[in-house]
Amino acid sequence: MWLTAATAEPAIYRGWMLSAEEYELLATRIALRVSTVSYLASHQASGWYDIIQPFTFPSIFGTVATVPDFSAGQRYFVKGLVKSFGNDSVVASQEQWMRLCRVHELLPTEPLFIRQFTPLQAGSERRFFVVDGVAYGAAGILLPDELRPVLALLQPRLFYSLDVALTSAGQPLIVEVGDGQVSDLKEWGLAEFGSIVLTALVRIT
Repeated sequence: MWLTAATAEPAIYRGWMLSAEEYELLATRIALRVSTVSYLASHQASGWYDIIQPFTFPSIFGTVATVPDFSAGQRYFVKGLVKSFGNDSVVASQEQWMRLCRVHELLPTEPLFIRQFTPLQAGSERRFFVVDGVAYGAAGILLPDELRPVLALLQPRLFYSLDVALTSAGQPLIVEVGDGQVSDLKEWGLAEFGSIVLTALVRIT
């Protein structure tokens, strides 16, 4: 990361995922509106799961040694604190668990986010961007009423994303929270994202 001059102008970062160290370095050069603490509180699962637990899939944090219980045919979605492991993410046996750890060369102490696998309605996932407690959906889609308490629970985070999907029974759940600065646009068009989300950010910065 090349930074040549500090600036006192308040800014929102929008780009690639940054590690805690990289984001902290950026914050020493630019007056970021989202602090490093707030960035990690949305970007990493350990920063948001406990707060919104009733509104998302039952999950635990563990390591390679935390082999889930497969005795009754359970399946789990396994990811790191930030990213999933692609096609290897869903595991249904101890053998698949060990293969995931081996293929992805996971260190014994590397944090893992182990989530109860829940079937979702195909094509139901939507990404909302939240600016200062207000959720915006592409094409004017509203955040389901059942999930609106999440907005208060996640305060005072300034800018983050909410991925929402429907279970096979039609229940809306939070799939995950992400930092809005590094979240993909998903179903959002660039022009719509600019006119709605970036405009909302301008108003508060």
